[in-house]
Amino acid sequence: MLNLQNNEFKKLFKYMESVVEFEDELHDISKTWDQLILLSQLGSTGIDMSKTKENFNELTLELTSHLGEATLSKVINEMKSKSQVAVDIVIRNLFERTADIGFLATDDDIRKYLLEQHNIKRKLELHKNDEDDTDFRIAKKEYTQKLMAIKERFKEYVAKYSVYYDIVLFNTQGEIVAKLDDNNSVVKTQDEIIELAKSTKEEYIETYRFHDFLPKHDKSLVYTYKVTESNDNDKIIGYLSLCFKFENEMEGIFSRLINHDNKEVILLLDENGLAIASSDIYQIPIGSKHNVELIQPFGIRQFAGRDYIVKSCKTNGYEGFFGLGWIGHIMIPLDSAFQNYSKEIDIDEKVLHSIMQNEELFKKDLLEIPNKAQFIQDELDRAVWNGNINQMESQSKDADFARSILREVRQTGEKTKTTFNTSIEKLNQTIIGSLLENTTFLASLSIDIMDRNLYERANDCRWWALTSKFKDILAKKDEIDEDDKHEISSILKYINELYTVYTNLFVYDINGNILAVSNESEKDIVGTRLAQTWVKQTISLKDSSKYSVSPFEKTSLYDDQSTYIYGAAITDISNQNALGGIGIVFDSKDQFKSMLKDALPQNEGEVKDGFFSIFVDKRSKEIISCSNGIFKIGEQLQIDNSFFQLNNGEQCSKVIELNGKYYIVGASCSIGYREYKSQNDDYKNDVISLVFIEAGETTAKAKEKKINENNYYHYHIAQDDEIEEIASFYIGDKWLGVKQSEIVEAISIDSLETPISMDSNHHFKGTVVYKNYAVSVLDISPFIKKQITEHKNDIVIVKYAGALGEHTIGLVVDKLGEIMKVPVKYIKPLEKHLIGGGMLGESIVQPPENTDSKSLLTLLNIAKIDELNKE
Repeated sequence: MLNLQNNEFKKLFKYMESVVEFEDELHDISKTWDQLILLSQLGSTGIDMSKTKENFNELTLELTSHLGEATLSKVINEMKSKSQVAVDIVIRNLFERTADIGFLATDDDIRKYLLEQHNIKRKLELHKNDEDDTDFRIAKKEYTQKLMAIKERFKEYVAKYSVYYDIVLFNTQGEIVAKLDDNNSVVKTQDEIIELAKSTKEEYIETYRFHDFLPKHDKSLVYTYKVTESNDNDKIIGYLSLCFKFENEMEGIFSRLINHDNKEVILLLDENGLAIASSDIYQIPIGSKHNVELIQPFGIRQFAGRDYIVKSCKTNGYEGFFGLGWIGHIMIPLDSAFQNYSKEIDIDEKVLHSIMQNEELFKKDLLEIPNKAQFIQDELDRAVWNGNINQMESQSKDADFARSILREVRQTGEKTKTTFNTSIEKLNQTIIGSLLENTTFLASLSIDIMDRNLYERANDCRWWALTSKFKDILAKKDEIDEDDKHEISSILKYINELYTVYTNLFVYDINGNILAVSNESEKDIVGTRLAQTWVKQTISLKDSSKYSVSPFEKTSLYDDQSTYIYGAAITDISNQNALGGIGIVFDSKDQFKSMLKDALPQNEGEVKDGFFSIFVDKRSKEIISCSNGIFKIGEQLQIDNSFFQLNNGEQCSKVIELNGKYYIVGASCSIGYREYKSQNDDYKNDVISLVFIEAGETTAKAKEKKINENNYYHYHIAQDDEIEEIASFYIGDKWLGVKQSEIVEAISIDSLETPISMDSNHHFKGTVVYKNYAVSVLDISPFIKKQITEHKNDIVIVKYAGALGEHTIGLVVDKLGEIMKVPVKYIKPLEKHLIGGGMLGESIVQPPENTDSKSLLTLLNIAKIDELNKE
């Protein structure tokens, strides 16, 4: 629980609307308590309310703490999630780039171009003084043709990996020998990136800063690596740089995360705390300096004269890649951070009660607050009720004044308790609403990770299909020999070592015969023929921008487990005729499970208890992956059909019942990433991501409803009316009463001593010691056909004059009611009216003529009740 004395928390509380409203209401009620305490002393009510007020004040402080903590927790949990996701998503993306540069730097066409370009430039240099010379013109034409060819290759690459805006190729002197941007006039770089790439023992150089060969960009994210003569010959012949669309990528990430309602700003900071990306450059500009808040749950910082609540997160990394030490950072103005934009939640009371028993979601001391408020109110009700009884015995002219004060005391107590209950209800709404929102956020995160990951798979197969060596070998058709197959296998193996998300890569000819594989353990499939529909679809592709994907189904190519196989056609040099295809087997079992787990909240690397998530095919409802394995891949998920009616990018959340438990479930439907699964993509495959939070057992009993409002008859009493004082109470929802002369006192049920051997269903419940006498206590609910609640509050001690003197018994009741003056003419005897199995009622009290009350007050026959005690 938060420390309310902490000035930092107090500063936050004043911005929390629900907390402020609660405090204001209780402040007004507190004033009423002060007035009633004074009037009670003046009116001689005989009760002391100062303790009641003190108890409520203590409970106010406790509930305020919970309200503040829940409100703050909702905000900081969302902030932590968003700042973590902002940096982790981009790091996941950049991890793919490190594989890209490693592979593209070994591209045979690039190597060939660098070697040929060196020779051509020498020819041009020899004849530069005579540009009309034939040799010069031949060399110039050859240079231009080869430059255009390599630029076309770059364009093909960028068309598939659309995360890049330029590719720059350097020779060993740092001269630019090819690039995509024709408007860039730089011909040579002085950037240290060349020396770094030359000397590095790593497989890439990652830099984010100004690069002189990209003068239009103040800062650019570039991946650079050396180009060698071959994989076996490490002689450097040039350097290659891939220029990443950093600003564009961050815009996409921010757009998925940002909540405009609370004016939040999400940032990416460099290792020095400088903003390198901002979701709102007008509020928090790029280049601004920030203090990171990594250790504490949150911080309060001032920026440009405005107070913000802030949170920072370092990346969790991906596959051991951590990038350049960037930090996710979120800032929300304090004056808008705690505004409630959540919709009201409609949850069945039984479900809500079950969820609230989950101590993982609701703190135990929070669940005790309603009980504490009820206990205080019960004590107050009992004191007021007994006070009214005492006033009835008094013939003082001040008795009516005292009774009116007592009524106000009781109503103020009820109002106080109602305020507590309303605030607790809001608190429950905040907690459950936060959980519902959190599940949709996590679901959208996991499906975004999936779409981004599979986007890369669609890119990979299309690019690798353009490998010149594949084209050359497959063009041989029937003349392909074992050396050719071995060469294809070595290329595939090299690729697979860079891209570890695949269990196997394979190349097949026009007839579907597998020629080579990347995975040595799979070489027994070489020579087998593929007859699946997706193979025919792949070979029929005529456009290098197109790809195929198998259905998610069991396949012998993945150890008889279900997966996707991405494919692209390998065409001849003209790109017109298919020669065969490439297939890449995605390691769906491990990769999808990892994606699901990475999107769930974790403690020290382990998913938090009670959380799990699922990918499921929208059309078939078949499970693609489950984070904890409790659902099998391929089985249908039998849940509310509304989850499968979501459109692309839509989300929903609700509480559902599944396998004897309640779950808070959030869902999000895939929307694709960039051009992958977009409206312009031929490939359609909608997947639903669902995040589950185990919330409660369906066997949990619903919370018993208390009788909230007391019935009361207001009679016009004439001067000559004979009056009877009636004290009322409730058993179940039955309104019962006895004459004031038969009332002794109401006491707490805590005094009840239950017999060890007594049948729990018997109406005799035990005894209480009252003024040194043992009094039998009865539960008459079975005899009036009303089930008394499990948590009884009071025992009403009553008496009657018998043949052998005064008899006293106790009655277990649910709630104490009003005490009224009733004209005797409204009390009608029950001559033959039976309540249950015996004549326990002796009369009824008719309501006044001007009332629309449908409740009838039944007066009990105490002597008849006492006879039950003898049975």
